[in-house]
Amino acid sequence: MNNSGKNDPLPVKSRDNAAQMARELAESLAGQYSLKVDDSTVNKEFRDCFGKDHEHATDGRFDLTYSIRAKIPGNEHGKAIRAMRKKLEDSHYKISGYREDNSDALMDAKGGRDDLFVSVESYMPATELVFSISTPCFLPPGVKQQQVSAPARNATPTVPVLAAEATAPESRFPANPFG
Repeated sequence: MNNSGKNDPLPVKSRDNAAQMARELAESLAGQYSLKVDDSTVNKEFRDCFGKDHEHATDGRFDLTYSIRAKIPGNEHGKAIRAMRKKLEDSHYKISGYREDNSDALMDAKGGRDDLFVSVESYMPATELVFSISTPCFLPPGVKQQQVSAPARNATPTVPVLAAEATAPESRFPANPFG
């Protein structure tokens, strides 16, 4: 039986390594325009992974959304994001959204060695860029990957018919679905 890759081996990475990887990418992008990320703005959110058919395992698998900001002069957003775009494209990311202006910029990309989703955008007031990185599902080191299965597709739940429904009087308007 083909399970469409549902139980393919997950990449292995600790939570600390995943956060470090996301931070290094943000720092690298910011460095393309000589920006420094601001440690006081870090936001990390680890979540349990769910499969595309809502499968859930209890083996500790997780994904991460990481964000951090960097200060930038208000009229240089377009120039900065242009340099970052080149870096991502050179690193095998596919750009899926892009907008640049002197004081407003947005770029979304996916790919790279670790199949990350990256978003860089102007943050209001227009004196910062926010870097958001989302990881795929990772399995913690030393954990055996649990094999999961999804709920059966197109399974029709059995609903008991109540006695009152079985003996309901006929509608005065049989062609009307509302009775």
